[in-house]
Amino acid sequence: MGDLTLIDASAYALQVLLIILAIAIVMHKNNGTIIILIASFSLVTASLYVLNSAPDVAIAEIAINSAIIPLIYVISISRQREYIILDKVNDDFIISDNSFTGIGYVILKRFADFYHLELNITNDPGLCALGEGEDQVLCEATNVDLIITKDTETNQYVFKGKNSSILIHKLEQLTKDHDNIRVVKFKDRDVGE
Repeated sequence: MGDLTLIDASAYALQVLLIILAIAIVMHKNNGTIIILIASFSLVTASLYVLNSAPDVAIAEIAINSAIIPLIYVISISRQREYIILDKVNDDFIISDNSFTGIGYVILKRFADFYHLELNITNDPGLCALGEGEDQVLCEATNVDLIITKDTETNQYVFKGKNSSILIHKLEQLTKDHDNIRVVKFKDRDVGE
């Protein structure tokens, strides 16, 4: 009775792995990674069902929770059509004469229209008060896609975004002919670093 069989040891190891995956799902901030972790969680759960002689339930688990549900998440995320911009400059680059007519807005509007995005421009004082070094953390920890600042030494407007974003690379291509705009891409890292 005290002997631990290989199947029992495997079941315990898989249960520990489920706990680790559950914690990782809750703690992680990157949507793509969360989807992969959810699919992995379902695969480990299906393995436990097989060990407990329930292969029919395991097949359903794999089909629904490892394939269909992650696909629904990916489709939902890809349909997000809002591009959130934090304007930390507060000059006439975006807003001119109390309306969105600045050259920066014209560029961003053309970019958004091309990719069928809705621009959401904010200059939330709480977010704007964060220092330059915190822009990457802000971009990773929130839904902000682009942060606009101004380099006072070069008088250039700086567009900051995640390197993993395809749109920041497209925006960089669009603005390469504008000498007064520079694009900075943040390296991907965990928010906890």
